[in-house]
Amino acid sequence: MADKSSLSLLKRFIKEALSERRTLAIVVVSIVGSALANLASPYILRVAIDHYIIPGRYKELGFIAMLYLLSLVAQWFFTTLQTFYTEVFGQKVLRNLRSQLHEKILQSNLDFFKTKSTGDLVSRIINDTNVVNDVLVSGLLGGLGSILSLAGIIVAMLLLDVKLTLVTLTSVPLMVIIALYFGGKMRRAYRETRQKIAKISSVVEESVAGIETIRAFGKEKDVEKEFSKVSTETIKAYLRVAIYMGIFWPLMNIASLLSVIVVIAYGGYLAYKGAVSIGVVVAFIQYAQRFRGPINNVVSMYDSLQSALAALERIYEILDDENVEDYEGISVEKLKGEIEFRNVWFEYEKGRPVLKDVNLYIPPASKVAIVGKTGAGKTTIANLIMRFYDPTKGEILYDGIDGKKISRKSLRKRIGYVPQETYLFPGTIMENILMANPEAKEEDVIRVCKELGIHDFIMKLPKGYETSAGEAGKLLSVGERQLISLARAMLKDPDIVILDEALSSVDPKTEQLVQNAMIKLMEGRTSIIIAHRLSITRFADKVIVVDDGRIVEEGSPGELLSRKGYFYKLYTSQMQEVPG
Repeated sequence: MADKSSLSLLKRFIKEALSERRTLAIVVVSIVGSALANLASPYILRVAIDHYIIPGRYKELGFIAMLYLLSLVAQWFFTTLQTFYTEVFGQKVLRNLRSQLHEKILQSNLDFFKTKSTGDLVSRIINDTNVVNDVLVSGLLGGLGSILSLAGIIVAMLLLDVKLTLVTLTSVPLMVIIALYFGGKMRRAYRETRQKIAKISSVVEESVAGIETIRAFGKEKDVEKEFSKVSTETIKAYLRVAIYMGIFWPLMNIASLLSVIVVIAYGGYLAYKGAVSIGVVVAFIQYAQRFRGPINNVVSMYDSLQSALAALERIYEILDDENVEDYEGISVEKLKGEIEFRNVWFEYEKGRPVLKDVNLYIPPASKVAIVGKTGAGKTTIANLIMRFYDPTKGEILYDGIDGKKISRKSLRKRIGYVPQETYLFPGTIMENILMANPEAKEEDVIRVCKELGIHDFIMKLPKGYETSAGEAGKLLSVGERQLISLARAMLKDPDIVILDEALSSVDPKTEQLVQNAMIKLMEGRTSIIIAHRLSITRFADKVIVVDDGRIVEEGSPGELLSRKGYFYKLYTSQMQEVPG
Protein backbone atom coordinates (compact mmCIF):
# COMPACT_ATOMS: atom_id res chain seq x y z
CA MET A 1 0.00 0.00 0.00
CA ALA A 2 1.34 3.39 -0.92
CA ASP A 3 2.31 5.66 1.99
CA LYS A 4 -0.88 7.53 2.77
CA SER A 5 -1.10 10.96 4.35
CA SER A 6 -1.82 11.27 8.06
CA LEU A 7 -4.97 13.25 7.28
CA SER A 8 -6.45 10.61 4.96
CA LEU A 9 -5.76 7.83 7.47
CA LEU A 10 -7.35 9.81 10.30
CA LYS A 11 -10.39 10.79 8.23
CA ARG A 12 -11.04 7.18 7.33
CA PHE A 13 -10.64 5.97 10.89
CA ILE A 14 -12.84 8.72 12.38
CA LYS A 15 -15.57 8.01 9.81
CA GLU A 16 -15.60 4.34 10.88
CA ALA A 17 -15.43 5.19 14.60
CA LEU A 18 -18.49 7.45 14.30
CA SER A 19 -20.65 4.34 13.98
CA GLU A 20 -20.64 4.27 17.82
CA ARG A 21 -22.33 7.69 18.07
CA ARG A 22 -24.29 7.15 21.29
CA THR A 23 -21.27 6.23 23.41
CA LEU A 24 -19.21 8.95 21.74
CA ALA A 25 -21.86 11.55 22.65
CA ILE A 26 -21.51 10.70 26.35
CA VAL A 27 -17.71 10.99 26.06
CA VAL A 28 -17.95 14.40 24.36
CA VAL A 29 -20.38 15.74 27.02
CA SER A 30 -18.04 14.58 29.79
CA ILE A 31 -15.05 16.16 28.02
CA VAL A 32 -16.83 19.52 27.75
CA GLY A 33 -17.99 19.32 31.39
CA SER A 34 -14.46 18.50 32.57
CA ALA A 35 -12.96 21.40 30.56
CA LEU A 36 -15.49 23.91 31.96
CA ALA A 37 -14.98 22.70 35.53
CA ASN A 38 -11.22 22.95 35.04
CA LEU A 39 -11.59 26.60 33.96
CA ALA A 40 -13.81 27.59 36.87
CA SER A 41 -11.50 27.03 39.84
CA PRO A 42 -8.72 29.57 38.94
CA TYR A 43 -11.37 32.21 38.18
CA ILE A 44 -13.11 31.52 41.53
CA LEU A 45 -9.70 31.83 43.25
CA ARG A 46 -9.13 35.20 41.56
CA VAL A 47 -12.53 36.45 42.77
CA ALA A 48 -11.79 35.19 46.29
CA ILE A 49 -8.47 37.09 46.45
CA ASP A 50 -9.54 40.37 44.81
CA HIS A 51 -13.05 40.71 46.19
CA TYR A 52 -12.95 38.94 49.53
CA ILE A 53 -9.43 38.32 50.94
CA ILE A 54 -7.77 41.68 50.08
CA PRO A 55 -10.86 43.76 51.04
CA GLY A 56 -11.05 41.70 54.27
CA ARG A 57 -14.54 40.23 53.68
CA TYR A 58 -13.63 37.01 55.48
CA LYS A 59 -17.14 36.24 56.73
CA GLU A 60 -18.34 35.78 53.13
CA LEU A 61 -15.48 33.46 52.11
CA GLY A 62 -17.49 30.35 53.03
CA PHE A 63 -19.73 30.71 49.97
CA ILE A 64 -16.71 31.13 47.66
CA ALA A 65 -15.01 28.14 49.25
CA MET A 66 -18.11 26.03 48.59
CA LEU A 67 -18.10 27.16 44.95
CA TYR A 68 -14.42 26.23 44.67
CA LEU A 69 -15.11 22.81 46.19
CA LEU A 70 -18.09 22.33 43.86
CA SER A 71 -15.87 23.05 40.82
CA LEU A 72 -13.37 20.41 42.01
CA VAL A 73 -16.15 17.82 42.55
CA ALA A 74 -17.57 18.59 39.09
CA GLN A 75 -14.13 18.19 37.58
CA TRP A 76 -13.71 14.78 39.33
CA PHE A 77 -17.18 13.61 38.23
CA PHE A 78 -16.78 14.54 34.57
CA THR A 79 -13.21 13.18 34.43
CA THR A 80 -14.37 9.83 35.86
CA LEU A 81 -17.26 9.72 33.38
CA GLN A 82 -14.89 10.55 30.53
CA THR A 83 -12.39 7.84 31.54
CA PHE A 84 -15.04 5.10 31.78
CA TYR A 85 -16.92 5.85 28.58
CA THR A 86 -13.74 6.48 26.61
CA GLU A 87 -12.74 2.90 27.49
CA VAL A 88 -16.21 1.61 26.50
CA PHE A 89 -16.04 3.51 23.20
CA GLY A 90 -12.50 2.26 22.56
CA GLN A 91 -13.41 -1.37 23.14
CA LYS A 92 -16.37 -1.12 20.73
CA VAL A 93 -14.17 0.44 18.04
CA LEU A 94 -11.50 -2.22 18.70
CA ARG A 95 -14.08 -5.00 18.35
CA ASN A 96 -15.32 -3.58 15.04
CA LEU A 97 -11.80 -3.16 13.65
CA ARG A 98 -10.74 -6.68 14.59
CA SER A 99 -13.96 -8.11 13.18
CA GLN A 100 -13.30 -6.36 9.86
CA LEU A 101 -9.75 -7.72 9.71
CA HIS A 102 -10.80 -11.25 10.64
CA GLU A 103 -13.64 -11.22 8.11
CA LYS A 104 -11.32 -9.90 5.40
CA ILE A 105 -8.80 -12.68 6.08
CA LEU A 106 -11.55 -15.30 5.90
CA GLN A 107 -12.80 -13.87 2.59
CA SER A 108 -9.37 -13.48 0.97
CA ASN A 109 -8.39 -15.84 -1.80
CA LEU A 110 -5.36 -18.10 -1.57
CA ASP A 111 -3.10 -15.64 -3.45
CA PHE A 112 -3.43 -13.29 -0.46
CA PHE A 113 -1.74 -15.79 1.88
CA LYS A 114 1.30 -16.28 -0.37
CA THR A 115 2.79 -12.96 0.74
CA LYS A 116 1.50 -12.84 4.34
CA SER A 117 2.89 -14.92 7.19
CA THR A 118 0.60 -16.19 9.95
CA GLY A 119 2.57 -14.31 12.62
CA ASP A 120 2.31 -11.05 10.71
CA LEU A 121 -1.47 -11.37 10.31
CA VAL A 122 -1.88 -12.20 14.00
CA SER A 123 0.25 -9.17 14.90
CA ARG A 124 -1.95 -6.88 12.80
CA ILE A 125 -5.16 -8.18 14.34
CA ILE A 126 -3.91 -8.12 17.95
CA ASN A 127 -0.96 -5.72 18.34
CA ASP A 128 -1.71 -3.08 15.71
CA THR A 129 -5.38 -2.76 16.65
CA ASN A 130 -4.36 -2.39 20.31
CA VAL A 131 -2.05 0.48 19.40
CA VAL A 132 -4.82 2.13 17.37
CA ASN A 133 -7.25 1.75 20.28
CA ASP A 134 -4.82 3.09 22.88
CA VAL A 135 -3.73 6.08 20.83
CA LEU A 136 -6.41 7.00 18.33
CA VAL A 137 -9.36 6.38 20.64
CA SER A 138 -8.06 7.27 24.10
CA GLY A 139 -5.42 9.60 22.67
CA LEU A 140 -7.65 11.51 20.26
CA LEU A 141 -10.50 11.89 22.72
CA GLY A 142 -8.06 12.92 25.42
CA GLY A 143 -6.53 15.29 22.90
CA LEU A 144 -9.97 16.74 22.18
CA GLY A 145 -10.38 17.45 25.89
CA SER A 146 -6.94 19.05 25.97
CA ILE A 147 -7.73 21.22 22.95
CA LEU A 148 -10.99 22.38 24.57
CA SER A 149 -9.10 23.12 27.79
CA LEU A 150 -6.47 25.08 25.86
CA ALA A 151 -9.10 27.09 24.02
CA GLY A 152 -10.97 27.79 27.27
CA ILE A 153 -7.79 28.78 29.11
CA ILE A 154 -6.78 31.16 26.34
CA VAL A 155 -10.25 32.77 26.31
CA ALA A 156 -10.24 33.09 30.13
CA MET A 157 -6.74 34.60 30.07
CA LEU A 158 -7.69 37.06 27.33
CA LEU A 159 -10.67 38.18 29.41
CA LEU A 160 -8.37 38.76 32.37
CA ASP A 161 -5.52 40.58 30.57
CA VAL A 162 -4.68 40.64 26.84
CA LYS A 163 -1.02 41.72 27.13
CA LEU A 164 -0.14 39.10 29.72
CA THR A 165 -1.90 36.44 27.63
CA LEU A 166 0.04 37.30 24.47
CA VAL A 167 3.34 37.24 26.32
CA THR A 168 2.42 33.87 27.89
CA LEU A 169 1.72 32.35 24.46
CA THR A 170 5.17 33.20 23.05
CA SER A 171 6.43 29.66 23.76
CA VAL A 172 3.71 27.96 21.64
CA PRO A 173 5.34 28.49 18.19
CA LEU A 174 8.54 26.91 19.53
CA MET A 175 6.57 23.83 20.64
CA VAL A 176 4.93 23.55 17.21
CA ILE A 177 8.29 23.76 15.42
CA ILE A 178 9.78 21.03 17.64
CA ALA A 179 6.74 18.77 17.15
CA LEU A 180 6.72 19.16 13.37
CA TYR A 181 10.45 18.51 13.06
CA PHE A 182 10.44 15.31 15.09
CA GLY A 183 7.02 14.06 13.95
CA GLY A 184 8.08 12.54 10.62
CA LYS A 185 11.18 10.96 12.13
CA MET A 186 9.18 9.31 14.90
CA ARG A 187 6.53 8.03 12.50
CA ARG A 188 9.13 6.22 10.40
CA ALA A 189 10.78 4.83 13.53
CA TYR A 190 7.46 3.60 14.94
CA ARG A 191 6.53 1.99 11.62
CA GLU A 192 9.77 0.04 11.74
CA THR A 193 9.07 -1.15 15.29
CA ARG A 194 5.63 -2.46 14.23
CA GLN A 195 7.25 -4.39 11.37
CA LYS A 196 9.86 -5.88 13.68
CA ILE A 197 7.21 -6.93 16.23
CA ALA A 198 5.28 -8.63 13.42
CA LYS A 199 8.47 -10.42 12.37
CA ILE A 200 9.02 -11.71 15.91
CA SER A 201 5.43 -12.99 16.00
CA SER A 202 6.03 -14.73 12.69
CA VAL A 203 9.24 -16.43 13.87
CA VAL A 204 7.56 -17.62 17.08
CA GLU A 205 4.55 -18.91 15.14
CA GLU A 206 6.77 -20.83 12.74
CA SER A 207 8.89 -22.22 15.59
CA VAL A 208 5.85 -23.61 17.40
CA ALA A 209 4.14 -24.92 14.25
CA GLY A 210 7.30 -26.56 12.93
CA ILE A 211 8.81 -27.81 16.19
CA GLU A 212 8.87 -31.45 15.05
CA THR A 213 10.66 -30.61 11.79
CA ILE A 214 13.07 -28.31 13.60
CA ARG A 215 14.04 -31.10 16.01
CA ALA A 216 14.15 -33.76 13.33
CA PHE A 217 16.76 -31.79 11.39
CA GLY A 218 18.58 -30.43 14.43
CA LYS A 219 17.80 -26.83 13.50
CA GLU A 220 17.21 -25.53 17.06
CA LYS A 221 20.35 -23.37 17.04
CA ASP A 222 19.56 -21.94 13.58
CA VAL A 223 16.03 -21.01 14.64
CA GLU A 224 17.31 -19.51 17.90
CA LYS A 225 19.90 -17.55 15.91
CA GLU A 226 17.15 -16.18 13.63
CA PHE A 227 15.02 -15.25 16.65
CA SER A 228 17.99 -13.55 18.31
CA LYS A 229 18.70 -11.63 15.11
CA VAL A 230 15.12 -10.37 14.81
CA SER A 231 15.06 -9.50 18.54
CA THR A 232 18.24 -7.46 18.15
CA GLU A 233 16.78 -5.63 15.15
CA THR A 234 13.65 -4.88 17.21
CA ILE A 235 15.76 -3.47 20.05
CA LYS A 236 17.63 -1.25 17.59
CA ALA A 237 14.34 0.02 16.17
CA TYR A 238 13.07 0.85 19.67
CA LEU A 239 16.38 2.53 20.53
CA ARG A 240 15.93 4.85 17.54
CA VAL A 241 12.52 5.78 18.92
CA ALA A 242 14.06 6.28 22.37
CA ILE A 243 16.74 8.61 20.97
CA TYR A 244 14.14 10.80 19.29
CA MET A 245 12.02 10.77 22.46
CA GLY A 246 15.06 11.60 24.58
CA ILE A 247 15.72 14.73 22.53
CA PHE A 248 12.09 15.63 21.90
CA TRP A 249 10.62 15.66 25.41
CA PRO A 250 13.30 17.73 27.20
CA LEU A 251 12.98 20.37 24.46
CA MET A 252 9.19 20.35 24.84
CA ASN A 253 9.41 20.65 28.63
CA ILE A 254 11.76 23.62 28.41
CA ALA A 255 9.48 25.33 25.89
CA SER A 256 6.33 24.71 27.95
CA LEU A 257 7.93 25.93 31.20
CA LEU A 258 8.74 29.26 29.56
CA SER A 259 5.08 30.27 29.83
CA VAL A 260 5.09 29.83 33.63
CA ILE A 261 8.36 31.77 33.97
CA VAL A 262 6.95 34.59 31.83
CA VAL A 263 3.77 34.83 33.94
CA ILE A 264 5.73 34.99 37.18
CA ALA A 265 8.15 37.63 35.83
CA TYR A 266 5.91 39.82 33.70
CA GLY A 267 2.77 39.31 35.81
CA GLY A 268 4.65 40.24 38.97
CA TYR A 269 5.95 43.38 37.27
CA LEU A 270 2.41 44.40 36.18
CA ALA A 271 1.07 43.78 39.70
CA TYR A 272 3.89 45.91 41.17
CA LYS A 273 2.93 48.73 38.78
CA GLY A 274 -0.74 48.30 39.68
CA ALA A 275 -1.72 47.36 36.10
CA VAL A 276 -3.31 44.10 37.25
CA SER A 277 -4.59 42.83 40.57
CA ILE A 278 -2.90 40.18 42.71
CA GLY A 279 -5.89 37.89 42.08
CA VAL A 280 -5.37 38.13 38.31
CA VAL A 281 -1.69 37.20 38.65
CA VAL A 282 -2.51 34.21 40.86
CA ALA A 283 -5.23 33.10 38.40
CA PHE A 284 -2.75 33.51 35.52
CA ILE A 285 -0.17 31.36 37.29
CA GLN A 286 -2.80 28.65 37.77
CA TYR A 287 -3.96 28.96 34.17
CA ALA A 288 -0.35 28.88 32.94
CA GLN A 289 0.29 25.71 34.95
CA ARG A 290 -2.89 24.14 33.53
CA PHE A 291 -1.95 25.44 30.10
CA ARG A 292 1.23 23.40 30.22
CA GLY A 293 -0.68 20.13 30.92
CA PRO A 294 -3.00 20.22 27.87
CA ILE A 295 -0.11 21.31 25.62
CA ASN A 296 1.91 18.32 26.78
CA ASN A 297 -1.12 16.08 26.21
CA VAL A 298 -1.66 17.39 22.68
CA VAL A 299 2.02 17.03 21.84
CA SER A 300 2.08 13.58 23.46
CA MET A 301 -0.91 12.67 21.32
CA TYR A 302 0.96 13.91 18.26
CA ASP A 303 3.96 11.85 19.33
CA SER A 304 1.93 8.68 19.96
CA LEU A 305 -0.03 9.33 16.80
CA GLN A 306 3.03 8.39 14.79
CA SER A 307 2.87 4.85 16.18
CA ALA A 308 -0.89 4.63 15.61
CA LEU A 309 -0.66 5.89 12.03
CA ALA A 310 2.01 3.29 11.27
CA ALA A 311 -0.32 0.63 12.75
CA LEU A 312 -3.30 2.02 10.77
CA GLU A 313 -1.31 1.76 7.56
CA ARG A 314 -0.72 -1.95 8.23
CA ILE A 315 -4.38 -2.52 9.12
CA TYR A 316 -5.72 -0.75 6.02
CA GLU A 317 -3.18 -2.56 3.87
CA ILE A 318 -5.07 -5.76 4.75
CA LEU A 319 -8.55 -4.23 4.48
CA ASP A 320 -7.74 -2.68 1.08
CA ASP A 321 -6.19 -5.80 -0.40
CA GLU A 322 -8.12 -6.76 -3.53
CA ASN A 323 -7.37 -10.50 -3.37
CA VAL A 324 -10.87 -11.30 -2.15
CA GLU A 325 -13.04 -14.23 -3.17
CA ASP A 326 -16.20 -13.32 -5.05
CA TYR A 327 -19.22 -15.10 -3.56
CA GLU A 328 -21.71 -13.76 -6.09
CA GLY A 329 -23.34 -16.04 -8.65
CA ILE A 330 -25.95 -18.70 -9.20
CA SER A 331 -26.88 -20.70 -6.12
CA VAL A 332 -26.96 -24.45 -6.83
CA GLU A 333 -28.95 -26.69 -4.48
CA LYS A 334 -28.02 -29.96 -6.20
CA LEU A 335 -25.55 -31.12 -8.86
CA LYS A 336 -25.60 -34.17 -11.12
CA GLY A 337 -21.82 -34.11 -10.79
CA GLU A 338 -20.82 -33.62 -14.45
CA ILE A 339 -17.51 -31.74 -14.72
CA GLU A 340 -15.82 -30.54 -17.90
CA PHE A 341 -12.53 -28.71 -18.45
CA ARG A 342 -12.43 -26.80 -21.76
CA ASN A 343 -9.02 -25.56 -22.91
CA VAL A 344 -8.02 -24.72 -19.35
CA TRP A 345 -4.77 -22.90 -18.68
CA PHE A 346 -3.71 -21.89 -15.20
CA GLU A 347 -0.73 -20.14 -13.64
CA TYR A 348 0.00 -19.23 -10.02
CA GLU A 349 2.69 -16.82 -11.20
CA LYS A 350 2.33 -14.85 -14.39
CA GLY A 351 4.21 -16.42 -17.29
CA ARG A 352 4.64 -19.80 -15.57
CA PRO A 353 1.67 -22.01 -16.51
CA VAL A 354 0.98 -25.02 -14.28
CA LEU A 355 -1.84 -26.38 -16.46
CA LYS A 356 -1.62 -26.13 -20.24
CA ASP A 357 -4.67 -26.46 -22.47
CA VAL A 358 -6.34 -29.15 -20.36
CA ASN A 359 -9.49 -30.75 -21.78
CA LEU A 360 -11.18 -33.19 -19.44
CA TYR A 361 -14.65 -34.68 -19.15
CA ILE A 362 -15.84 -36.35 -15.93
CA PRO A 363 -19.29 -38.01 -16.23
CA PRO A 364 -21.77 -37.87 -13.31
CA ALA A 365 -21.23 -40.47 -10.57
CA SER A 366 -17.96 -41.65 -12.14
CA LYS A 367 -14.72 -42.30 -10.29
CA VAL A 368 -11.71 -40.61 -11.86
CA ALA A 369 -8.15 -40.99 -10.62
CA ILE A 370 -5.65 -38.26 -11.50
CA VAL A 371 -2.04 -39.42 -11.36
CA GLY A 372 1.37 -38.05 -12.23
CA LYS A 373 4.73 -37.09 -10.79
CA THR A 374 5.04 -34.49 -8.04
CA GLY A 375 4.44 -31.03 -9.48
CA ALA A 376 2.67 -32.32 -12.57
CA GLY A 377 -0.51 -30.35 -11.74
CA LYS A 378 -2.72 -32.93 -10.01
CA THR A 379 -3.61 -30.88 -6.93
CA THR A 380 -4.06 -27.78 -9.09
CA ILE A 381 -6.89 -29.56 -10.92
CA ALA A 382 -8.54 -30.24 -7.53
CA ASN A 383 -8.04 -26.59 -6.50
CA LEU A 384 -9.73 -25.41 -9.69
CA ILE A 385 -12.69 -27.77 -9.22
CA MET A 386 -13.12 -26.38 -5.69
CA ARG A 387 -12.84 -22.85 -7.13
CA PHE A 388 -10.00 -21.99 -4.78
CA TYR A 389 -8.72 -20.45 -8.02
CA ASP A 390 -10.29 -19.73 -11.41
CA PRO A 391 -8.64 -20.69 -14.73
CA THR A 392 -6.30 -18.14 -16.27
CA LYS A 393 -7.82 -19.13 -19.63
CA GLY A 394 -10.57 -21.53 -20.61
CA GLU A 395 -13.54 -22.61 -18.53
CA ILE A 396 -14.70 -25.33 -16.15
CA LEU A 397 -18.34 -26.40 -16.41
CA TYR A 398 -20.52 -28.06 -13.76
CA ASP A 399 -23.61 -29.72 -15.25
CA GLY A 400 -22.97 -27.56 -18.32
CA ILE A 401 -22.82 -24.25 -16.35
CA ASP A 402 -19.65 -22.12 -16.42
CA GLY A 403 -18.17 -22.36 -12.91
CA LYS A 404 -17.51 -18.61 -12.79
CA LYS A 405 -21.28 -18.05 -12.88
CA ILE A 406 -21.88 -20.28 -9.84
CA SER A 407 -21.57 -18.95 -6.30
CA ARG A 408 -18.38 -20.34 -4.73
CA LYS A 409 -20.16 -20.87 -1.42
CA SER A 410 -23.05 -22.88 -2.87
CA LEU A 411 -20.67 -24.87 -5.12
CA ARG A 412 -18.46 -25.84 -2.20
CA LYS A 413 -21.50 -26.99 -0.24
CA ARG A 414 -22.00 -29.63 -2.94
CA ILE A 415 -18.37 -30.80 -2.83
CA GLY A 416 -16.84 -33.04 -0.18
CA TYR A 417 -13.12 -32.27 0.03
CA VAL A 418 -10.63 -34.52 1.83
CA PRO A 419 -7.15 -32.96 1.69
CA GLN A 420 -3.85 -34.76 2.08
CA GLU A 421 -3.19 -33.02 5.39
CA THR A 422 -6.37 -32.81 7.44
CA TYR A 423 -6.73 -29.86 9.80
CA LEU A 424 -8.88 -30.42 12.89
CA PHE A 425 -9.97 -27.58 15.12
CA PRO A 426 -9.50 -27.67 18.91
CA GLY A 427 -12.53 -29.46 20.31
CA THR A 428 -14.05 -32.92 20.33
CA ILE A 429 -14.33 -35.34 17.43
CA MET A 430 -18.10 -34.79 17.44
CA GLU A 431 -17.65 -31.02 17.15
CA ASN A 432 -15.14 -31.39 14.32
CA ILE A 433 -17.45 -33.63 12.27
CA LEU A 434 -20.49 -31.40 12.88
CA MET A 435 -18.60 -28.44 11.35
CA ALA A 436 -19.44 -29.89 7.92
CA ASN A 437 -23.16 -29.47 8.52
CA PRO A 438 -24.18 -27.28 11.50
CA GLU A 439 -27.82 -28.32 11.01
CA ALA A 440 -27.02 -32.00 11.57
CA LYS A 441 -27.55 -33.70 14.91
CA GLU A 442 -25.31 -36.02 16.89
CA GLU A 443 -27.31 -39.06 15.75
CA ASP A 444 -26.60 -38.02 12.13
CA VAL A 445 -22.89 -38.07 12.88
CA ILE A 446 -23.10 -41.52 14.44
CA ARG A 447 -25.13 -42.81 11.49
CA VAL A 448 -22.55 -41.47 9.00
CA CYS A 449 -19.66 -42.95 10.95
CA LYS A 450 -21.39 -46.33 11.02
CA GLU A 451 -21.93 -46.14 7.25
CA LEU A 452 -18.23 -45.41 6.77
CA GLY A 453 -17.27 -48.21 9.12
CA ILE A 454 -15.41 -45.99 11.60
CA HIS A 455 -17.90 -45.92 14.48
CA ASP A 456 -16.17 -48.76 16.34
CA PHE A 457 -12.78 -47.09 15.90
CA ILE A 458 -14.13 -43.86 17.45
CA MET A 459 -15.81 -45.67 20.33
CA LYS A 460 -12.45 -47.27 21.24
CA LEU A 461 -10.95 -43.79 21.82
CA PRO A 462 -10.73 -42.64 25.48
CA LYS A 463 -13.99 -40.65 25.41
CA GLY A 464 -15.50 -41.83 22.15
CA TYR A 465 -17.00 -38.98 20.17
CA GLU A 466 -16.16 -36.60 23.03
CA THR A 467 -12.43 -37.31 22.72
CA SER A 468 -10.46 -34.08 22.26
CA ALA A 469 -8.70 -33.72 18.93
CA GLY A 470 -6.17 -31.29 20.41
CA GLU A 471 -4.75 -28.23 18.68
CA ALA A 472 -4.81 -28.86 14.92
CA GLY A 473 -5.74 -32.49 15.71
CA LYS A 474 -2.30 -33.28 17.14
CA LEU A 475 -3.72 -35.74 19.68
CA LEU A 476 -4.72 -38.03 16.81
CA SER A 477 -2.57 -39.85 14.25
CA VAL A 478 -2.57 -38.86 10.57
CA GLY A 479 -4.81 -41.80 9.72
CA GLU A 480 -7.23 -41.00 12.54
CA ARG A 481 -7.46 -37.40 11.38
CA GLN A 482 -8.13 -38.61 7.85
CA LEU A 483 -11.02 -40.76 9.09
CA ILE A 484 -12.55 -37.70 10.79
CA SER A 485 -12.10 -35.76 7.55
CA LEU A 486 -13.92 -38.47 5.59
CA ALA A 487 -16.78 -38.39 8.10
CA ARG A 488 -16.98 -34.60 7.73
CA ALA A 489 -17.20 -34.94 3.96
CA MET A 490 -19.88 -37.66 4.23
CA LEU A 491 -22.01 -35.58 6.60
CA LYS A 492 -22.30 -32.89 3.90
CA ASP A 493 -23.95 -35.47 1.62
CA PRO A 494 -22.01 -34.01 -1.33
CA ASP A 495 -22.61 -34.55 -5.05
CA ILE A 496 -18.87 -34.39 -5.84
CA VAL A 497 -16.04 -35.85 -3.76
CA ILE A 498 -12.38 -34.84 -4.05
CA LEU A 499 -9.82 -37.06 -2.34
CA ASP A 500 -6.46 -35.32 -2.53
CA GLU A 501 -3.84 -38.03 -1.90
CA ALA A 502 -5.92 -39.17 1.07
CA LEU A 503 -3.81 -42.32 1.59
CA SER A 504 -0.34 -40.87 1.05
CA SER A 505 0.57 -40.26 4.72
CA VAL A 506 -1.75 -42.72 6.44
CA ASP A 507 -0.24 -45.05 9.03
CA PRO A 508 -0.59 -48.83 8.39
CA LYS A 509 -2.82 -49.25 11.48
CA THR A 510 -5.66 -47.20 9.95
CA GLU A 511 -4.91 -47.59 6.21
CA GLN A 512 -7.54 -50.27 5.60
CA LEU A 513 -10.14 -48.31 7.57
CA VAL A 514 -9.41 -45.14 5.55
CA GLN A 515 -9.55 -47.02 2.26
CA ASN A 516 -12.88 -48.68 3.11
CA ALA A 517 -14.32 -45.33 4.22
CA MET A 518 -13.13 -43.72 0.95
CA ILE A 519 -14.87 -46.42 -1.11
CA LYS A 520 -18.09 -45.93 0.85
CA LEU A 521 -17.93 -42.15 0.48
CA MET A 522 -17.49 -42.42 -3.31
CA GLU A 523 -20.56 -44.60 -3.84
CA GLY A 524 -23.02 -42.92 -6.22
CA ARG A 525 -21.00 -39.69 -6.30
CA THR A 526 -18.72 -38.07 -8.85
CA SER A 527 -15.33 -38.79 -7.33
CA ILE A 528 -11.93 -37.30 -8.16
CA ILE A 529 -9.03 -39.17 -6.61
CA ILE A 530 -5.67 -37.39 -6.61
CA ALA A 531 -3.56 -40.53 -6.36
CA HIS A 532 -0.06 -40.81 -4.98
CA ARG A 533 -0.37 -44.53 -4.23
CA LEU A 534 -1.31 -45.91 -7.61
CA SER A 535 -2.85 -49.05 -6.10
CA ILE A 536 -5.93 -46.93 -5.34
CA THR A 537 -6.54 -46.48 -9.09
CA ARG A 538 -8.05 -49.97 -9.25
CA PHE A 539 -11.25 -48.47 -7.81
CA ALA A 540 -11.41 -45.84 -10.59
CA ASP A 541 -13.49 -45.98 -13.76
CA LYS A 542 -10.97 -43.80 -15.55
CA VAL A 543 -7.38 -42.72 -14.95
CA ILE A 544 -6.07 -39.32 -16.07
CA VAL A 545 -2.29 -39.09 -16.36
CA VAL A 546 -0.86 -35.59 -16.01
CA ASP A 547 2.69 -34.59 -16.88
CA ASP A 548 4.08 -31.06 -16.93
CA GLY A 549 0.59 -29.55 -16.82
CA ARG A 550 -0.84 -31.58 -19.71
CA ILE A 551 -2.98 -34.70 -19.93
CA VAL A 552 -0.76 -37.28 -21.60
CA GLU A 553 -2.94 -40.38 -21.15
CA GLU A 554 -6.46 -41.32 -20.11
CA GLY A 555 -8.48 -44.50 -19.96
CA SER A 556 -9.44 -47.32 -17.61
CA PRO A 557 -6.67 -48.74 -15.39
CA GLY A 558 -6.62 -51.97 -17.40
CA GLU A 559 -6.41 -50.15 -20.74
CA LEU A 560 -3.54 -47.96 -19.63
CA LEU A 561 -1.59 -50.87 -18.22
CA SER A 562 -2.05 -52.85 -21.44
CA ARG A 563 -0.72 -49.91 -23.49
CA LYS A 564 2.52 -50.00 -21.49
CA GLY A 565 2.88 -46.24 -21.81
CA TYR A 566 3.38 -43.48 -19.25
CA PHE A 567 0.98 -44.90 -16.64
CA TYR A 568 2.49 -48.38 -16.98
CA LYS A 569 5.95 -46.97 -16.20
CA LEU A 570 4.68 -45.05 -13.18
CA TYR A 571 2.77 -48.07 -11.92
CA THR A 572 5.57 -50.61 -12.32
CA SER A 573 8.17 -48.28 -10.80
CA GLN A 574 5.98 -47.93 -7.72
CA MET A 575 4.54 -51.42 -7.47
CA GLN A 576 7.68 -53.19 -8.81
CA GLU A 577 5.49 -55.76 -10.56
CA VAL A 578 2.31 -55.59 -12.60
CA PRO A 579 -0.60 -57.69 -11.25
CA GLY A 580 -1.70 -60.50 -13.60
